[in-house]
Amino acid sequence: MQRLLPANFGKPRRWARCLAGAALTSLGLSGCVGFWDDVTSRDFKVQAMFVTPNPLLVLRDSTDGDHRAKALRALGEPNKHGGTQEDQDTILKILVTAASGEKQALCRAAAIQSLGKFKDPRAVDGLINAYYAVGEKYTQDTATDLRIRALTALGETGNPAAVEHLVLVLRQPKAKGPDQDQRLAMDERIAAARALGHFKHYQATEALVQVLKTEKDVALRDRAHESLVAATGKELPADAVAWENFIHSADGKEALASQNKSSKFSLIGFFQ
Repeated sequence: MQRLLPANFGKPRRWARCLAGAALTSLGLSGCVGFWDDVTSRDFKVQAMFVTPNPLLVLRDSTDGDHRAKALRALGEPNKHGGTQEDQDTILKILVTAASGEKQALCRAAAIQSLGKFKDPRAVDGLINAYYAVGEKYTQDTATDLRIRALTALGETGNPAAVEHLVLVLRQPKAKGPDQDQRLAMDERIAAARALGHFKHYQATEALVQVLKTEKDVALRDRAHESLVAATGKELPADAVAWENFIHSADGKEALASQNKSSKFSLIGFFQ
């Protein structure tokens, strides 16, 4: 299979400097012709960088949501493919900006999906930002879908820096108002419970046990139980007391010891 980003990804690197300065405002088509001219200038070896079609050319030229989404999904993590740190910073900025700023929901979803595959801790910040950036731009169902995708991607990063946000969502109080509002809020909590199954982390398992203690919703309880099994490798019934005893036992503490520290990377430094 052809590699997405070859070992000579960062040579030459003029494109990376152009992208890094413009990423926050460049993903729309209007007002950025000069930016994309720089990216695709003749000293930028696009043919050697990506599979065909080149994602950056698609993002420059196309307003088609399907094409742009496919291009965003094609952007892999440079650090995994021999790229430089400058390459890493640039591609992350493109995806973080798209995840929160693309006009079409399917394009945001594609950028979120790509960020979930990144091991760079800054992807966590980008996904949390995408979760909150939905606002009132989309229908209620679409907005919830994007937030669920961001929660799912946070779990897929495997970075313990994601745990705090996932626990915050899981512990949201039951929504009030119309049945649809309550259903969509519960869908987010279920997604957060599912994502926490990726972490051998005391804060994550404690929050999941609390669900078993206090929640009546069957789907949420089932997901919390499944995530406890996935995180610990321990097959116990969906009983809060049994799980609480385990996570406080010597065996439980050993099982959860590996991810109890996180290294969060601030977006403030990322975009400067």
